[in-house]
This record gives sequence, C-alpha cells and structure tokens, in this order.
Amino acid sequence: MTFEELLIDKLYYKNTFMKEDEFDHPIRVLGEAYLAEQQNELAELSYIRFAQGEVYFHNKDFESAIFKWENIENELEPWAKKNMADAYFELGLYPTAEEIYRSIVSDSPILTTEISIKLFSIYTVQGNMEKAVETIKEAVAYNPDYKDLTDIAREYFEDQEDWANAIELAVNEAIRTDSPKWFEVLIAYSEEGKTNRFAPNYFSKVLVSLYIINQRLFETFVSSLWKSYRNETRDVYLTWIKEINHILINIEDRRNGNWHELSALFAETYSELLNGQLLLKELSLMIPEHLENWLKIADSTHALAASAAVLSWGEIFPSSINQSIIQEAENIIVHAKNETDVLEESVHLFETILKWAETQEVQISYSLHWMVRKLLDLRVHHVLVAGNTENGKADFINTALGGHGLGTPSASFIMYDDADTIDISEITNTGVSKIDNLEEFHKISMHDETIIDFKLPSDLLNNCAVTLSYMPSNGQKHIYLPDAILAVINPSEYDGDYLFNLSEQMPYTPLHFVINDVEKIYSEQEITILVEEIRSKFPYALVLTSTDTADLTTFIKSITQSINVEEVRTANMLSFIRALMSNILEQRKKMENDLDESIKWEEEMATKLGGAIHQLQDMEKEKVENITQSYQTIKNEIKEELKHSIPALLKGSSELIKENSDFRKIHIELNEEMNNRIQLHVEKQVLPNFYSSIQQWISYAGEEFYQCKTFLDEMREGFNSLYGEERLKLFADEKVLDDWRRDAERMKNGIRIDKVNILLRHTPSQVILKSAGKLFGALQQNKTILYNKYKKFIENEDYQEVVNTITNKFLMQFELFETSIERDIAMFFKNPLLELEETVKKTEATRQNNVKTLNRMKASPEKFRDPLSLFEVKLRQYEWIIDASKESYPVV
Repeated sequence: MTFEELLIDKLYYKNTFMKEDEFDHPIRVLGEAYLAEQQNELAELSYIRFAQGEVYFHNKDFESAIFKWENIENELEPWAKKNMADAYFELGLYPTAEEIYRSIVSDSPILTTEISIKLFSIYTVQGNMEKAVETIKEAVAYNPDYKDLTDIAREYFEDQEDWANAIELAVNEAIRTDSPKWFEVLIAYSEEGKTNRFAPNYFSKVLVSLYIINQRLFETFVSSLWKSYRNETRDVYLTWIKEINHILINIEDRRNGNWHELSALFAETYSELLNGQLLLKELSLMIPEHLENWLKIADSTHALAASAAVLSWGEIFPSSINQSIIQEAENIIVHAKNETDVLEESVHLFETILKWAETQEVQISYSLHWMVRKLLDLRVHHVLVAGNTENGKADFINTALGGHGLGTPSASFIMYDDADTIDISEITNTGVSKIDNLEEFHKISMHDETIIDFKLPSDLLNNCAVTLSYMPSNGQKHIYLPDAILAVINPSEYDGDYLFNLSEQMPYTPLHFVINDVEKIYSEQEITILVEEIRSKFPYALVLTSTDTADLTTFIKSITQSINVEEVRTANMLSFIRALMSNILEQRKKMENDLDESIKWEEEMATKLGGAIHQLQDMEKEKVENITQSYQTIKNEIKEELKHSIPALLKGSSELIKENSDFRKIHIELNEEMNNRIQLHVEKQVLPNFYSSIQQWISYAGEEFYQCKTFLDEMREGFNSLYGEERLKLFADEKVLDDWRRDAERMKNGIRIDKVNILLRHTPSQVILKSAGKLFGALQQNKTILYNKYKKFIENEDYQEVVNTITNKFLMQFELFETSIERDIAMFFKNPLLELEETVKKTEATRQNNVKTLNRMKASPEKFRDPLSLFEVKLRQYEWIIDASKESYPVV
C-alpha cells in the first residue's frame, strides 16, 4: 500500500511501529515507544500520538483518538484533522465534522479528494441533496481518476433519479476516457428514455468520439437517441435529424456496409419528412444532407431506395444535391437489388395523400378507394376491353359472358367479376349504391362518370381468374386499373394510332388483340396483313383470330400467365397516384375559383337582400300611411256627421215643449229625451254607417296587403331562383285582417253612449231658466213666457260642448283601435323582414368565412404546393425503383 493509502485506512501505526513478528497489543507497543521517545532531549511525539489515535479509532474510542490527534504538529497535521473529523462523523456530530473538514488546507490531491468524499457522505446522511451533488461534482472535476469516485457519483445520481447529472457525468467520462463502459451507460440511459431531456447537440462530441473508437456502439447509441427524440416535439425531432446529419456529413468514411439499423432509420425518417406536414423551407437544407448520408451508409436492403431518393430529389429540385452524389446514386441504382415493397409503399403514399387532402378540405371520391381495393386484389387479373368502336366492345363482352353483359354500348365504366349470383352496384362519390335489376342497370349505365361493379356467374371469368372491364372511349380516369388491355378490332375499323396512344398512356400494361367477325367478310390474306401490321407497332402483343369460347379462355390464360401482376399493379398504382395528385391540384384551383365566385355572389346577394329590406321597410311606411289616413278619413267623416246631426237632434227637441208643460221639471224631461234621441241616432244611423265604412276600410287594407303579398311572392321566387333552392319563405302575417274584422264586430256591438248632462249643468242661462221655471211654472199667466223662453233657448243653444263630449265618447274605442294600426301593419311585415335580415347575417357570415378561407389559401400557398411537391418526390423515388428493377415483357 502507498503511504497515502495507509493514512486513509488509518494503518500508519502498523506500518511504522509494529514489527511483522510483533504480537504485543499496539497500545502497549506505542506506549513503550512514547516512553522511550520522551527520554530524548528533542522528543518528537507527534508521530506516536498520530499512531495512537489510529488505534483508538479502530477500537471505537473516538474521544481518545480525537485527543491524540489534536496535538499533532508535524506534516501529518492535515491528516490528523481529517481523522478527527472522521471521528466526529462516527459520533454523529456532523456539523463539527463538516467544520473540521472545511478547515483543512492541503496540497495533497488525495487528501483533498478524500475530504470531498467525506463531506459528500455527511450531506448524504443529512439528506442535503443540493450540497451532496455540488460536492461530488467538484470532487469528480478535481480528481476524476480517483478510485471509484465516478462510480460513487453515478450510483448516487441514479439512486436519486438525478438523470441530468447522471447523463452529464457519463458524457464527460465517455469523452475523457474513451471507455466503452461509459458509452454503454449512456446507451442504457437513452434506451430508458432519460437522454431526451438534453438538446440533441449535447451529444455531438460524445458521438464523434464513439464513432472513432467503436462503430458498433456508435450505431446502437445513435439509433437509441433517434428513437427517443422521435417521441418528442416536432422541433426537437427535426433538430436531432439536423444534428446527426451534420455529424455524419463531416465524417469522411461513413460506408462500411454494416449500418443496418441506421440505414432503416434513415429510410423511415425520409418517408416521415415527406408526409406533407413540413414545408420546403424547413426541408430544403435538411434533406440533401440526409440523402447524402443515407446513400453513404445504406445497406444492401436500402441501397436502391436511397439512390432512387437521391435521384428523385435532385430531379425535382435541381442543384440542391451535389453532382458527385447524383453520379454515385446513378452508379448504385444500376446494380442495386430491389428489396422495397413498392406496392405497399405506394399504398401508404396514397393513404398519406388522402389524409393530407382531408386537412385541405379537398373531397376525395369513394370511387378512388374502390379502385385502390381492386388494384390490391392480387387474386384476379383485370383485363380491359378496348377497341375502335363501342358496339364492338359491347358485343365482345356479351359473347364472352354468355349474353349476360352490357347489351348495348355504355357511358359508364363497368367491371364484370365472377360470383355465385348476380349482384350489381353503382360506385358513387360517397359510397356503394345497390342496383336492383337489369332495367335499372341499363338506365344508370347511360350516365357519364359512373362506375358499376357487376358480379355474375361466369365460366370464363372463373376459369381465367379475371375481371373484364368495359370503358367508354372518354373514360380515361380508369386507365390505371387493368393489368392487360384486350383490343377488339376488325380489319375495316382498325385504328392503330388510337390504340398506340392508349398503349403510351398505359406503358406498363401489355396490349393484346382479338380480331372480331373474322369469319364473316375477311380473307385469310387480309387477316395476315392485319396481324403483321399489329406486330409492327406492338411487337409484344398476342393476337387471337377466333372468338370461340374455348380459344378465348386459352388466350386470356396465356395473357395473364405472362403478367407479373404485382409489378403491373405497382406501376398502375403509381400512375393512379400521379393522376390523383393532378386531380387534387385541379380541385384546389377550383376551390379558389369557387370561393372567389362565392364571395362575389354573396356580396351581390347581400346587396340585393339589403335592397329588398329597404323596399319592404318603405312599403311598410307607405301602407301605414295609406291605411291610417284612410281610417282617419272615416273618423273625420263621423265627426262631421255628429257635428251637424247632434245639434239638429237637440234643437229639434224643442217640439216637446208645450205651453202647458211643467216648467219646473221640463229641463229634466228634455235632458232625458235628448239623450234618448242621441243614443237612438248613434245606434240606428251613426254606428251602422261607421261599421259599413270600417268594413270598406278593411277591404281597402286587404287590397293593400294583397299588393304586399304579391310583392313578397315575387321577391321569394326571385331570390329562391338565385339560390337554386327554396331558401326563403317570406310569409306575411295575414291574420291582421281577421283581427281587425273581429275588433270591428266587437266595437259595433259594444258601443253605448252614456247619458250626457245637456240641460242639467250650471251655466248662467240654464240656472236662470230653471229658476224661472220653478218660480213661475205654477202660474198660468207666466207659462206662455216660459214656453217662449225655453223654446228659444233650446233652438238657439250652441251645443258644441255636448257634441264634443258625445263624439269623444263614441270614438274613444275607435281611437284605441287606430293606435294599434301601425303596430298591426308592422306585424304583417315582421316575419319577412326578420327572415331577410337573418339571411343577410348568414350570407355575410358565409362571405366572411369564405374570405378568411380564401385569404388563408392565398396567403400561404406553400402549405398546399409544398406537400404536393414532396409527394411528387416520393412518387418519383418509387418510379425510379420500378424503372431500375422492372422486367421487360417477352416478345411473342
């Protein structure tokens, strides 16, 4: 043991004072040494005391040990203080121990490190994690090679689940020591998901170091980090991808052919990056490095895919990839073996595009899903019947299916498939619609852009394991479905250019021929010439010159047996995806145009609706004015009538005065008679006339409302014509007239004029007259005078006040009715106005939403264009793979 190790273990006494064959107790030996040293003139007792303290410590006599170590004055003094602190630690006096440890000053790295470890132990016991971490990290930084120190630190961090410090320690030690042990610790942390709390660039230096010393561990660590960061936020994951690509791009020798896991991760990540969620501005700098690295590390499984990815990206974005990388990819792609399931990948691309299209509010027809399912059904071959004439194709299918086919040419795409029973369905944009009978089938098959799935029992279809499809000449959107084309022709109608163009549109689909109606009009020489002409343009085509069912079955089997169905379906699927992307782009343009047109139309409609509202409001004011004024005219006529008739009635009452009348009571009798005459006049003449006038007024109002209703009907028809649907109703409240009739009837039956005080008031003239009557009425000689006075009074009285009272009482209910006329007319117009105003609000809300949508689309066109460009890159990658590995068709 070294001297420091003896001091650490407190074995200085044994190595210094004890002999190997010494059997006496150390206490005795050291006591005798102490006595002997005291005899010297310059006694040096510190060494002996230091040793005695060690013995006491080992025997747990900590107080005696401390007493001995307190008196050390030589070079062992720092160690003595350290030992004293150790004793206080054992006694549980942690503050005292800490104070002593911190008071020690020494140049010895070992002693300094030991003190740090002891302080770390104190803080650990006390549960002071902050100081414990600080102390152990300082110790590691000061003396990392000290025995077991880094292991102590790692175990503590792990026990405390302090993964930040544990990972920091492992990274630093891995870089410092290049020890596989620490790299393996880091890998374990990463696999447990502990490392993703650090930014990806934190591991850059350690990864570079690991690549140099152990590429196997490098791949394992990179793969682990890759998978852990994939579960983080998009920004963190992208940062990781950039960082690992930056690391690899600066490593010269990346190719060793054994990067199987990394090669797969590069492939998966490339596919993820091109799923339409990221924009080109985010990918333009990332992808070239990613592809270059992938190409360099790709194993045999991914070599073709990586080189195809490089070439497709470089093709779509020229100059973004270094030409030397392009050349390397071209060299690899020639010799690489295809181990990519392109059909499966293309289906995944199709589904990715559909999912993305949904986020862009682009509607994808259900018929596309149906066609993809047909493409993926590898149990049967799909044969498309083509030809120069619709009749020729229809006749051939009828013959092939035993008369159960189309019957006549169709405007629909029809696929005939074998089944136990007849089952016919129309494939629509939204789903599958059952067709119940052949009559309905023939009717629907005349519709353009329709797909019909026709299942029926057929020996030919069953024996050949095929479907036969009829496609009208304009049905180009279905050209991606067949595995083979069977052109039905005859020499007089043969159009080689049409069929050649069809073949070019479907370059991966073999084209073969059936010459129809041979036995009718054509010589063997004519048939031979036609066959030779066909072979000159279509060297790989098979030609059948018989329509016999057995020959046709053999012919179709020979066609399908020569087809690599998966290869054809893959090519067709890629062509289908390209057409889908083109369709989505067209729909996007149409969406923008439609939105633009909708916004303009909605603005026009809002203006028209606003104008209609103003027209109705003006009409309402006009009708209020007209109808109210008409009512006021009737009321004024009644006033005038009462103004003249009442005074005449009252004055005519003078005939009731006789010379022999009792002038003491005559005023009472006259007042009663006058009221009776007024009431009778009102009931028999005024009220009937008024009621008749009201009825005429209601009829007039009805004509006014009828004009309004006619106007509303025309307005409704006009707007609904513009909307193309029954959007507006504009029903007015016609119960208003019924309410008025009911009110008029009620007023007619309920009017009664209360008696009016006509002659019983206390006007001066009446008081004098009534007083004279009472005073002189009993005297005969005075009656003539009173008769003349009363007569003259009655006939000459003004009665205006009475007229006003009676008129007001009579018209009181009618004036209440008048006050409700404007409100009732408003009720007539209320519903149409509310409906128009609500429609304006909805139209404006729709317009604003469309404006926002259009502005969003135009403001960030890259959010639509970029994903399509990325899908195009992925599509080209698959096409490169197919082109590099496709099998050519045999020459027949």
